[in-house]
Amino acid sequence: MASADDNCLSTVVIGAAGTNQGPAHAPPPGVDRSSLVARLGAEVASAVAPIADKLGPLVVTPINYPATGLQAFGAVNAKLTYDISAYRISKDIGYSRAYEELKKQAAECRSAKFVLVGYSQGGHIMGDLAQSVFHGNGPVDRARVAAVVLIAEPAYNGPSPRTTEAIYSDGKLTQDQDHWRIGGGLGQRAAFHADDPVVSICVYGDPVCDGKDLVGQDGKLKPKDNQEMHRRYLGHAFAGSKDFATWAGVQATRIIHPVPPANRPGPAPAELPGRPGPAPAPAPAELPGKPAPAPAPAPAPPPREPVTIAQSDAKTVTVTVVDAAGAGSRAVRCWNATDATHSWKSNYLGETRVDIPRNGTFTVTCPTPPKPGTFSLEFFNWRWSPAIQWR
Repeated sequence: MASADDNCLSTVVIGAAGTNQGPAHAPPPGVDRSSLVARLGAEVASAVAPIADKLGPLVVTPINYPATGLQAFGAVNAKLTYDISAYRISKDIGYSRAYEELKKQAAECRSAKFVLVGYSQGGHIMGDLAQSVFHGNGPVDRARVAAVVLIAEPAYNGPSPRTTEAIYSDGKLTQDQDHWRIGGGLGQRAAFHADDPVVSICVYGDPVCDGKDLVGQDGKLKPKDNQEMHRRYLGHAFAGSKDFATWAGVQATRIIHPVPPANRPGPAPAELPGRPGPAPAPAPAELPGKPAPAPAPAPAPPPREPVTIAQSDAKTVTVTVVDAAGAGSRAVRCWNATDATHSWKSNYLGETRVDIPRNGTFTVTCPTPPKPGTFSLEFFNWRWSPAIQWR
């Protein structure tokens, strides 16, 4: 009897468009609503194209989420009202839907590998999801995420491995070799590790991914025309690729382990743009009932940056960290929930700020006393703690 995996493709791309893009919004003039550009946004679609060219047929799944919350490209304005803004609500919805989509497709196609791609707010979502997976809190083993492409994400961390900045001048994009330590307009996420398959890009002056130093003493964005930099990922050649977004996709293909041709059922690559979604029947090389044996999944590595929590009193948690890349003054949120089940309406307990050591113990006092049951901490742009039972 044939298994469900017989009809699965080897690679699944999950893409999240940027603010005011994607399935929840009208497509640009002249763009068909069913096209990848309309469903993923032009930047994500451009990054996906070289991945499809390299790997052959693949499934492309856009995340349908509000994609709202920023006026024009004013990431700084969003930062000032982040916790209560439409952006935060939109991003959380996008994260939850991406998490569930990854979980669902991983269960349906147990040997498939995944590529996560996002632009702007979509990059924020995919970066958060990637860190959940890489820290052992995601819906799949880290070995099943083949690559992550983050384009102009608001939590950009310049010093992180495989980040690349470009300078726009005189109508051209060039790579900066000095690699300045820039950060996103909504803060910097903890650096990815060298073995995390993440490609992250930013154009200097883009207030979304290079926004931490773009607010003057008067509290206003400086200068206004920097907002145009958020559009520079398309339309300008970069390092041999037609644009910066496409270049990022090319880099992703270089860290993805190629799948042998015999394991690539489905249509020819040229058929991909109009036909993302369910896979067609397997190629003759994979006869029904005799699928090519899937390689055993690689064992999960031990968790990095281990964190443990323990209840101290009615509102206080004692936290112990080892080699915390998220060390420093950080916002921490309390939840009567886990990463996968959290809801702003039903189990959010408030946010506080603490100084996190690289190694050691500290305490977190929740603004609202937790109720008995599941409890965990969310470290902003870092990770979630393991859940405990609050008593």
